[in-house]
Amino acid sequence: MHCCRRVLNPPCCHRASEFGQSVAMFSRRTVTVWESHRALCRRWTDEIAGAAAGRIVLQHKEEFCRSTSGTRASSGLLGSGAFIRFKSLKAVCTVSAGGGRNYGSYNTALHQLPNGQVSYGWKRRPRKHESHLFSRRGFCHEEAFVPEIRRPKSFRWNRGRIVVKAASQASVQTTQAQAVLKKGALMEFERESGKLILAVAQKPDGKKNWIAVDQGGNTYSVRPQQITYVVPGIEDFNPSNIVSFLRSVDDLEDMDLLEVAWEEMSSEKLVFPENLAKVIYSETSPIECYTVHRMLSNNQIYFRCKQQGLNPTYEPRPPSQVKELLQKHLADEKARKLLLSYVAAVKAALQCPQGEKPAASTWSEDDYFHTRTEALKSYVLKPQKDPTHKKYAEEVLETLNLTKNPVIALNLLIGMGVFPLHVNVDLVKMKDQLEFTKDHLAAVEHFLNSPQDDPDMGTRKDLTALKVYTIDSEDTDEIDDGLSATRLADGRIKVWVHVADPTRWLPHDHILTREAEARGTSIYLPDGTVPMFPMELAAGVMSLKQGTECCAVSVSVVLHEDGSIAEYAVMNSTVRPTYRLSYDNVTELLLMEVPEEPELYLLAEAATMRANWRHSQGAITAQVPETDVKVTNADSPDPTIELTVKDQSTPAMQLVAEMMIMCGEAIASIGEENRLSLPYRGQAQTDYGSRELSNVPDGPCRAFATRRLLGAVDMSSTRKMAHASLGLPGYVQFTSPIRRYGDLIAHYQVKAFLRGDVPPYNSGSVEAKTALANVRSKEARRLQSSAVRYWTLAYFQRQPKGKIYEAVVLQFMKDRQASIFLVDVAFKCSVMLTSSVSVGSEILVAIHESDPRKDVLTLKHLSNL
Repeated sequence: MHCCRRVLNPPCCHRASEFGQSVAMFSRRTVTVWESHRALCRRWTDEIAGAAAGRIVLQHKEEFCRSTSGTRASSGLLGSGAFIRFKSLKAVCTVSAGGGRNYGSYNTALHQLPNGQVSYGWKRRPRKHESHLFSRRGFCHEEAFVPEIRRPKSFRWNRGRIVVKAASQASVQTTQAQAVLKKGALMEFERESGKLILAVAQKPDGKKNWIAVDQGGNTYSVRPQQITYVVPGIEDFNPSNIVSFLRSVDDLEDMDLLEVAWEEMSSEKLVFPENLAKVIYSETSPIECYTVHRMLSNNQIYFRCKQQGLNPTYEPRPPSQVKELLQKHLADEKARKLLLSYVAAVKAALQCPQGEKPAASTWSEDDYFHTRTEALKSYVLKPQKDPTHKKYAEEVLETLNLTKNPVIALNLLIGMGVFPLHVNVDLVKMKDQLEFTKDHLAAVEHFLNSPQDDPDMGTRKDLTALKVYTIDSEDTDEIDDGLSATRLADGRIKVWVHVADPTRWLPHDHILTREAEARGTSIYLPDGTVPMFPMELAAGVMSLKQGTECCAVSVSVVLHEDGSIAEYAVMNSTVRPTYRLSYDNVTELLLMEVPEEPELYLLAEAATMRANWRHSQGAITAQVPETDVKVTNADSPDPTIELTVKDQSTPAMQLVAEMMIMCGEAIASIGEENRLSLPYRGQAQTDYGSRELSNVPDGPCRAFATRRLLGAVDMSSTRKMAHASLGLPGYVQFTSPIRRYGDLIAHYQVKAFLRGDVPPYNSGSVEAKTALANVRSKEARRLQSSAVRYWTLAYFQRQPKGKIYEAVVLQFMKDRQASIFLVDVAFKCSVMLTSSVSVGSEILVAIHESDPRKDVLTLKHLSNL
């Protein structure tokens, strides 16, 4: 395909009077005619220049495009369906020609383009070979038309000449000088962040972009789409003068002047910054023009932007719309003042020392303050849940020039005094789940005032004559197990494990039982406990309290000499706990060999027998010391942090653990014998062998390595399963029904069996409820672990920088980073090694930095031991 050009006709003139119509005063314009004739396209460009009033001059230029077939369009033939574009702001015109072939009348439509041009076309039915050129409305061009505004129109073709006749006298519109971007021009452009920059154009950057420099000497590559305004009347502007230019603009700017300009120009269809500058300031200098542009950009109440870019245009808004926008503006201003007052209060709170922050309730006294504070809390705790809260919170952060980030918002709330310095965000997020509702508390009150009758009164065995030891941590309030022991006539040891009986007080479908199911477990944290049952019950009538007759479920076990179970039984009972002992108390008593407590030594003997027997069955010991952190006054800026090491291998800890494991084995055997659906637990045998552990030294290294190799715990609701790491043929957790919902399920099932009733849960229900309880237990362990780590880091933060700790290398992670175990505080962390060591090596490390809020602990490797 090739193109050629030729001029068809010389310029010609026609008097308007020949057509019987008046002629509008036309400025220079261009008429573009698109024609489709078979597979060919021809374009005419007619330049029309108004030489004088009443005269129109037409200049014809023709451009031919040859098709691949070589067929050429007929010279001077204008095909039907022509499309004409007038590059002018002036109004409707009629296109016609005198004499020659008459193509008939066509419906027309006028379309005002965004840039002020006018599209003008004829509507007709498309021919087959032209269908791809027609829009759905039938116009032969690719642009959409507004509905028809004048019809009918006619046009005729005569020797290639087009005559334009004005339909009416067009009012002369305000015009704008076309802005030209060239070197030295002062322009405003918008960055990706939305920030507006005033800079001076320096040189082109490629085909379309321009290099621009601001007052600070910063260089930008500006795309045409980024340009929002080119200040007219400026050449060779110096970037160093931008500051003084903006200062002058600031002095001139007065938003109230836009209202005056709107009143004077409300009848105009389009206005430009230059026109408004003339009206407002009686000047059109660069400073006045840019001032008006900036006012129009910042306040669009009176004028609406019709076109952006190099030559922005605006249109005055109708009075009704201005009234509506003014009302909205006043409402926005009021909201802005409230926001600024809130931000001022926030800034004042941030300046206060930690101990002198406003009380959290202060931020709820005012409705607006309460709404914004709750929005910030929601932004921290549930950032994706409420878009309105997110909007409010980000407005506050933006006004404070802070990053829109939940972590930043959390620090802001701490600085305001809304949250304490050491707030546990995970717990706050779960606040609604962890707090008992009014219905729960009402149920507790009703229970205490009117407890239900004991459904097992007639079958309870009186075991109050037995000496019962309850052994637990000193700060434990939920006492759910006690131990008794006696030696039989044949020399064997008989042990009783007495377990608290919460099912005596609450049926399985009680509202508090359902809440216990939802919680799954009690959560023990350094600064307090989140109980599964309300503490009024858990630490009250449900617990085995010293010196009080308590309802219990007792499991009796007779041991063979090798420690295996010879006999077992389960019964409803009544016991009276004799001693409430801590683990340290029991350890001291065992070491002292007090003759007044023979039952305690029988329990220790039984525990040793059981441990030996389990190890003979393949039980695995992987105990490591644990960090025990206790915090008092956690909400104060300076809480008390006590950090100790809990040794799991003490005689007292081993005694209690062995008795609990023995009870679980007995319940599993009872359950299988009687085909009870219970939450049976098992663990497959793991063949980790000696290869993985052959080179691992004893102590923490071997214990952690062994834990990594152990298989997952399996669950069943129909039969008992071998538990490899415990060395048992079957196991059911049964001894903590006040603290663990899985144990409570087993109690409801066993208690129904003892009464001869149908158990409340079938195997499917037991499996589903146990699975949910396991999920809740994992969440509780995660919360507990993160809380212990936070407070341990807070403890390290208080220690002198450079304090030295002994550590054991557990394993290598990557490069020279290793996982280590701080022996003195039983804490697992990591360090970057500075010298060659091996797994199990003892090293010295020093604290370099500790930040609990950022979860950062940096240690420095000093030397090897």
